[in-house]
Amino acid sequence: MRAVTAHLRPRLNVPAELLRLGYVLLQRIGEGASAEVWDARHQLSGQVVAIKVSRFDVPEARLISARMQTAWNVGRGLRHPHLVLTFDGGLLPDGRAFIAMERLVGHDLQQELDLNGAMPAARAVHLVEQLCMALQVLHRRGAVHRDVKPENIFLCASSHKVDHIKLIDLGVVSLERDDPLRAHEDTGRYIMGTPLYLAPELAMGARPDARTDLYAVGAVLYHLLAGRPPFIGEEPTEVIRMHLDLPIPSLNDLVAGLPPSLCDLALYCLEKAPEDRPPDVGAVLVILSELADELAAGVDGLAAGVDGLAACVGSTSSIREANVPAIPGGGTFPEWKHFQSALMRNMALVWPGPPMQTSTPTPLVDAVDWASDARLTYEDAAATAARRRETADAMARTRIALQTRLDAQASQLRAAVVEALENCQPSSRALVRHVELRAALDERLRSTILEFSALGERPLGHIAAATTAPLYAELRGLLAQRNEVEQQLSSERVVERERAEHLALLSAEAFEVDQAGHELRLRECDEERRVELLATVAADANLTALRAYENACLQLYCEYVRQTSG
Repeated sequence: MRAVTAHLRPRLNVPAELLRLGYVLLQRIGEGASAEVWDARHQLSGQVVAIKVSRFDVPEARLISARMQTAWNVGRGLRHPHLVLTFDGGLLPDGRAFIAMERLVGHDLQQELDLNGAMPAARAVHLVEQLCMALQVLHRRGAVHRDVKPENIFLCASSHKVDHIKLIDLGVVSLERDDPLRAHEDTGRYIMGTPLYLAPELAMGARPDARTDLYAVGAVLYHLLAGRPPFIGEEPTEVIRMHLDLPIPSLNDLVAGLPPSLCDLALYCLEKAPEDRPPDVGAVLVILSELADELAAGVDGLAAGVDGLAACVGSTSSIREANVPAIPGGGTFPEWKHFQSALMRNMALVWPGPPMQTSTPTPLVDAVDWASDARLTYEDAAATAARRRETADAMARTRIALQTRLDAQASQLRAAVVEALENCQPSSRALVRHVELRAALDERLRSTILEFSALGERPLGHIAAATTAPLYAELRGLLAQRNEVEQQLSSERVVERERAEHLALLSAEAFEVDQAGHELRLRECDEERRVELLATVAADANLTALRAYENACLQLYCEYVRQTSG
């Protein structure tokens, strides 16, 4: 089928149209190169949402609209703690796209960097680990974000976790696999993405894949650690050239004391050739998990500090007065795990031997058992959540591919129907003209015949040939014209019939595609939603288990303080 050629139709009143869809616009909160964002309230639920509407007055407005449709297909129904929720979306009558999203409270990572500069390694790893969790979901759903940057990483002020982030703005998301029925091209005439974090292959117009996002992850990690992106230039083209040609400046030269493995990870992601980068985001998550564990183990320095104190003093009373580790923030499992380990190392110094020995106070033994059980419960819940999330993403990937194909077919068919209707108009106008011309000729023919009739029943010798000849000549001329008009009319009716049949076929095909889309959405509402809800329930159970583990660790902490201060 040919490519889509439809243009955006005349602009409509956006507030009125969104009100028809159930949303009351409150105020405009942002405007970018391709879309504007509004605060809105859903009339039925009363929920405040953010509505993004693609812009009408920009180059390749149709492609931008199609990309937002793709983003809606990828994000709809998805409930993930590190991806912004998308509640609604679609096309407005003028061809622009809209997406109704979760209204976030907080600020983006770029604002955080502008305010506070470079971050400690442990915080940077914690943030990038969450970013990679979000990207893993998108990649498993067959999508590439293509615009990973600090402005699109949102620090949620109202979250239940410390430094909880959500990846936002899926407006340039791109499906990996090529398909002639795709709703949009990969890039159009313009490079999609931000030059400061742009992978070299994107700058050269190559097809993006998951490793394209990993380059941006490396650039964001570099920025968090160094307080500046890998390359800075006066012009975007200059920065792009640097990404293409120049080696990445060493992180060790900019920031002292970073773990070598952390610097290696940033450079690994920032390799020029995609095949030299990590194979997928899962591999990066493994490294980040190890780094988080390593950094959490070194936060308090308790193992060396307390062991040193024991060796130097050797006094139980002095050991009882040793500092306890700092309490971690909420939601960081590696830090809580090492917090528990540090407490148990302290206990081993005060009450040597296994915790179950009679020398250890029973309440403390119970607290250790509670914390250990809670840790195992959390790890089981995390594994279950990961499995269910992967299952939901695999099912969604199939639906997204089919939905994207159906949307593309529907878009193309709508354009074809519009074109067929437009093609019918000249034929219809010509038919009207020729029908009117034939009617005029028929009227003239009737008048001429009436003139013949006026001759009456007279003897032949009384009818002059000079009178009848012109009338007959006029009659023959009118008949000849009428025959010509009739032939043209007959030909145009054939064309009209063919175009009407073509329009009917297109309309029927469009109806079938719409029906297939409705059936797909029904299946989505049934099986896929059920699986997505199971993944959400598992994620909630994971969070609940983490909260229980944090509570158990705090109970262990309180009991340890009570026993050592008694």
